[in-house]
Amino acid sequence: MKKNQKTIIMAVIAVAVVAIIAVYTMVSKESGSNTADTGNTETTTETTDSSVTESTDTAFSEDTETEVDSENPSASSSLTITVTDGTITSLKEYPVEDYVTLGDYIGLELSVAALEEVDDASVTELAESYFASLATDYAAELTEGQLVKEGDTVNIDYIGYLDGEAFDGGSASGYDLVIGSGTFIDGFEEGLIGVAVGDTVDLDLTFPSTYSNNPSLAGQAVVFTVTVNYVTPDMTDENVAMVTGEEYTTVEDFEDFCRSYLEYYAEYTYQSDLDYAVLEAITAICTVSEIPDFFYNLIYENLTASIESEASQYGLDGDTYCSYFVGYSMAEYAVMMADEYVPEYLIFQAIANAEDLNPTDEELDEQAALYMYYYGFETADDLYENYISRDMLELSLMQTNVADFLAENAVITYTD
Repeated sequence: MKKNQKTIIMAVIAVAVVAIIAVYTMVSKESGSNTADTGNTETTTETTDSSVTESTDTAFSEDTETEVDSENPSASSSLTITVTDGTITSLKEYPVEDYVTLGDYIGLELSVAALEEVDDASVTELAESYFASLATDYAAELTEGQLVKEGDTVNIDYIGYLDGEAFDGGSASGYDLVIGSGTFIDGFEEGLIGVAVGDTVDLDLTFPSTYSNNPSLAGQAVVFTVTVNYVTPDMTDENVAMVTGEEYTTVEDFEDFCRSYLEYYAEYTYQSDLDYAVLEAITAICTVSEIPDFFYNLIYENLTASIESEASQYGLDGDTYCSYFVGYSMAEYAVMMADEYVPEYLIFQAIANAEDLNPTDEELDEQAALYMYYYGFETADDLYENYISRDMLELSLMQTNVADFLAENAVITYTD
């Protein structure tokens, strides 16, 4: 990964560090109540993906509400806070060496997964999947009049009738069905072969005499009225050009793009794993005795701003968002997270000072210009006011410099 790309990622993490907020995400995918009554043999699953970020040795519990001093959040920290006189406002100017004990950071032993190689099969899989998602909006137009054949993925609407009345669970709209998959009862998929996209047909079918999904339908004669909305289009040069707005005009160009994405993602994943391994290793051998209040409050303010920004995307305020997802007020949660992150910053800063790894003004200006280009800000002031402060950009670039230095001087074992 290019260093400027990595720095952008690191700075995004610094700005939106709340992205690792402990959010319980409940994902329930219903394939519809039609499953049993069409003889659909697919299994509908409900997946719960819970990701909880825990902070140890904090002053809070879910059963305790603690007021946080908005003027001086560091007063609520579980860490040992040093009250400063206000003459120093930058971490690199603060005598962090007096409060950080560094271990032997040269030759860290790291274990990370090796950089994943991108093979042709992965490229094809991504290209076909991405093309299919893009083609949805064009599928009816691209396949109008096309006849359904074995192996096609068709998008259908259907209604099942028993004795002339629509029966419960026998209807669906926009259902994707692979012809020949055996998903539905005998005759359903076969009855769609040869039907033109846009046409509607009635399928006279009979449920199996033994039908455990819905015994009341066992052996019953029914009629399914099925409309073929579209067939998933083939990935041809012409179709690729249409669905991408001529950005890619051939399948080869489109697959090259997908390959580049997978390679970038593989590098990003590897770099993220390496950065995390560095962080784990370095924090295990270094200790921080005290934290300057001005810096703690800076990180707290950045966290609350990030939380509010994240919450606004859901139409919520920061307190409601945090209360719903993590069971704390925004202020409490920001203190918990600051307690976790601030010591890490001090350790990195101590190494940056020792190894002359603090970013120069020229490097910061270069990064700011890169951000302005990527995110459309016309001036640096707009960038610093609306996206990332110069202080946070400096911290993220410092972290990148130190993480790279530690990785370059580490002993790395690669795992499968």
